[in-house]
Amino acid sequence: MVILTGILLGLSTLLFMGPVLFYLTKSAIESGFKAGIAVSLGIISGDILCILIAHSYSEYLFNNTEYQKWFALCGALILLCIGLKYIIKPNLSTEVNGEIENKKLITYFINGFLINFINPFVFVIWVGFISYNLANFSNSETNISLIFTLLTIFATDILKSYFASIIQLFIKPNRIIIMFKLFGVVMILFSIRLLALFFTYLDTIN
Repeated sequence: MVILTGILLGLSTLLFMGPVLFYLTKSAIESGFKAGIAVSLGIISGDILCILIAHSYSEYLFNNTEYQKWFALCGALILLCIGLKYIIKPNLSTEVNGEIENKKLITYFINGFLINFINPFVFVIWVGFISYNLANFSNSETNISLIFTLLTIFATDILKSYFASIIQLFIKPNRIIIMFKLFGVVMILFSIRLLALFFTYLDTIN
């Protein structure tokens, strides 16, 4: 039951259309499966850090409006910069069918980590998952459930990367560039959402 709960919670994240999903898809289309794996590793690293923080400091974080305000602003700026880059310079990488540089893989990893970790809504989701598990299981069982949730999320991200990299083979380069611009617009919309959250917290403080 514990393992099944963890898997189901992991699968439930497929319903969330967050910025990491679009960045993962774009990266795999742009530079292939390895880039998608790098982003997936960044995402799961962010999730693990979120769990550790939520376990230890969730009460402080969610009662601290000042913290939430600056986290929302940082997230908005990161997504805005990435979105503008996609729109202004939506270049299709020439490394798609060749070897991608380790330096670029590290960049994909860092971006995946930041886009996921800096999003306040990710913390809300993990606090919800932790609370649900603790309400139904012991501490050790909760940890097992969370591990399987993480494994499920990572596995589904790998699958998304694989299929996105396959799709790239059947789409003309000019259409891929159009897709990248659309991804950029989506990122900017997510940044506006976080910016609205920032101003909400600002009004609360004032």
